[in-house]
Formats: sequence, structure tokens, C-alpha cells
Amino acid sequence: MKKTVLILSIFLLNGCLYSSQEECFIPIIQVVPADCVDKGEEWPAIAHYQKPNTIGHTDSEQRLKDALACGAKDSSLQNKPSHYTINGKFYEYFEDCMQDKGYRHLYPAECGYMNPKWDKGKCNL
Repeated sequence: MKKTVLILSIFLLNGCLYSSQEECFIPIIQVVPADCVDKGEEWPAIAHYQKPNTIGHTDSEQRLKDALACGAKDSSLQNKPSHYTINGKFYEYFEDCMQDKGYRHLYPAECGYMNPKWDKGKCNL
């Protein structure tokens, strides 16, 4: 009984409850909107590789050709190679080969989401 009261009091003192519908914690007294929004799909892995001078507008056909030349099996980049040699040059990671081809890898937080409202304009397909 004491443990139950303790756990309940922690949640009440915290001022937040877990919403299973929205899958996040929301405040009991909501003064500002909760950050429980479905932002849509994240950009695919290949979209995170961008040329520095054309971020957000990188040629997607050339990027796919470069990714395949670096050892990718397809555009999903699910099985990226590691510790391999292409044209006599050793690459520890797939990202190293893409960097040699002039690409910069952006993190998901830098790209945002595919939904135009949450897109940061740095990734493209």
C-alpha cells in the first residue's frame, strides 16, 4: 500500500500523466500544447546524404548511383557495407566512401520529417 501511494504521489508531484493514445507524457494542467503530435514519416536513409553546396536539392539519381558505387545494395541502405575495398581503396564504413564522393551525412534531427509542416528543407528524395 505504501508503495502504491508513493508511486501515485510521484506522478502527481511531477504534474504529468502518460497518454497512451498519444504515446507521450502530458501535463495535468495544460497551459501550452503538448508535444504529442504525429509528425509523419522520417526521411529515408538515402535522403540524409547531401552535397554541401546543394543541401535540400541534391541530385537524387546521381546520389543513388554513388551509393551503389560505394557498395549499397539498393536505395534503402539497409545492408550498408563496412570494412571493404572498392577500386583499391579501403573503407571502414559506407559513410567514408560517400564522403569521398563529396556527400555530407545529415542526422535525422537535421532533416526533420517528410511532412511539409515538419520538414527542415535539408533532405530530398
